Amino acid sequence: MRNGYRIIDTDCHQMEPASVWTEWIDPRFRESAPQRREIDGRSAMVVEGESIVSEGKYPFSTPAFLAAMARAQQRFARAQKARYDATSRLADMDEYGVDIQVIYPTVGGQILGREFRDPELLLACCRAFNDWSADYCSADPKRLRWAAMLPVQATDLAIEEARRSAEKGCVSFYLRPNPVAGRNLHDEANLPLFEEIERLGLPISIHDSGSPHHPSYGDRMESHTAGHILAHPFEAMSAMAGLIWFGVAERYPKLRIVHVEADAGWAPFWVQRMEQHWAFSRDAEHPHMKMAPLDYFKRNFWVAARGDEMTLASAIDLLGDEHFVFNTDYPHPDGTFPWGIESLEKQPIAEESIRRVFWDNAAEAFLIA
Repeated sequence: MRNGYRIIDTDCHQMEPASVWTEWIDPRFRESAPQRREIDGRSAMVVEGESIVSEGKYPFSTPAFLAAMARAQQRFARAQKARYDATSRLADMDEYGVDIQVIYPTVGGQILGREFRDPELLLACCRAFNDWSADYCSADPKRLRWAAMLPVQATDLAIEEARRSAEKGCVSFYLRPNPVAGRNLHDEANLPLFEEIERLGLPISIHDSGSPHHPSYGDRMESHTAGHILAHPFEAMSAMAGLIWFGVAERYPKLRIVHVEADAGWAPFWVQRMEQHWAFSRDAEHPHMKMAPLDYFKRNFWVAARGDEMTLASAIDLLGDEHFVFNTDYPHPDGTFPWGIESLEKQPIAEESIRRVFWDNAAEAFLIA
């Protein structure tokens, strides 16, 4: 707790050691598991003979970008020294008053950014991360809540792993917004997965990751910084529109969808634009829609905000304060930990709205008591 506010940080990350993918994977896949190798003259995490990130599309590993990341990462000296273990994470949370973190992969998110030739190997990678992350969070399972990776490329395997991860105690399912195997997230092939996730009663956390092999709006740019500016919010907007207009939110009214690490200022504009098209064409091309986009947004969606967003007060004024949650991206160098916490406290919004963004809305989305 901080200054009377309980805080749920809805977008934090593991910094997985390379050993996760070899020591925690099913032994049958140990030889083919992701591991660090030299490729094209640089060290990279490699699987199926290919770097897990695409250096040909808004490149991830330019010297200038890596140097900027290293400078920004210095503020996590305690965690770095401890190799980002759970004890150092909890110490950072205690110092700045964070009660709960929802934790996603880092390397794992990049692994999900390419299509696997062997879907069973992809499933094994997801299981390795999920088992390791569950063990990591067992240091304090009430405060450290983990999101499960799913092999969306193969819907049947994703359903299998969703069930298994739910039994192990995950709090959410981490899905990338990008097209996978030529399919948009809202594609009919994914409907059985959404049906099962709704049945399990856990939310989806939609979260992009840099320089994927999958199609990305960031591909339009020639640097990681510029690509990253486009990719996260544009992919979030695309995913939200698809899930609303192609009937996923209508079919699964209890499905909870949380957009993280894409900021929140776009939400009013995007809902407005969808409303404009609803007023014009209604369900002419989208017969599954039975309600206006705003109604689906208010029933099914939450959007995570940085504490320092200059647009947050306007977003809350336009859409209300019930569907925005808080995130810092801890411990990534481009995130806002720790100053984003104080920044949210200073936002020109009502104290009750701050309380909702810090805790109440996320508690509802992630079913946290």
